[in-house]
Amino acid sequence: MTIAWHLPRRPSTRSTGQHVPVRLPGGATVELRPLRRGETEPLEAVFDGMSLDSRAQRYFTPMTRLPSAMVAALADVDGDQHVAWVAVLGGRPVGVGRYLLDDAGVAEVAFEVADASRGVGIGTMLLDAVTTVAAARGVRRVRASVLQGNQPSRRMVARLGVHLALVDGLLEGDGPLRLLDPPRVHRQAVVALACRVAAADGRDGPCEAVDA
Repeated sequence: MTIAWHLPRRPSTRSTGQHVPVRLPGGATVELRPLRRGETEPLEAVFDGMSLDSRAQRYFTPMTRLPSAMVAALADVDGDQHVAWVAVLGGRPVGVGRYLLDDAGVAEVAFEVADASRGVGIGTMLLDAVTTVAAARGVRRVRASVLQGNQPSRRMVARLGVHLALVDGLLEGDGPLRLLDPPRVHRQAVVALACRVAAADGRDGPCEAVDA
């Protein structure tokens, strides 16, 4: 699957090799990069920067700490079935976005942003990055689960084309993958970085999805 028609030359920032920079409205630059398998420090740093309410919105329970088994599962990424990207601002991890494929090939998306860095579009950047990788991998459908009161996430999920319905107290739904428009990241740079990281880890990357 080629996604070249989704890859305009904006935003103007390009990958510097280890990350994809994205400029915030105020002029600061967020660095996006793939989470490496077994890498737990960014996950714990972002979690520590979230309030109990923010944690409940992400994990559906107000946890005071991430259980070690959950940390291990969240860090068990492979760049294909389970993909996660980290947002770094000022040298500190401030957000994580991910997708996890189910047996039917549907990607469940999720993201979290530290409280001090919310409201500036970092969640949107992360969602754009992971869905770009999903599209490059040939994923056609996405799924999401959101608490009813999480209006920002509900709006963002709707932009992906996911229609939510109330199921056992959660809003859940799936739909055809629709990349965000306008894009919030340089998609060619995202896929190229995902490919380089996969090659460094001895895995197949989504390189064939990029038109040079």
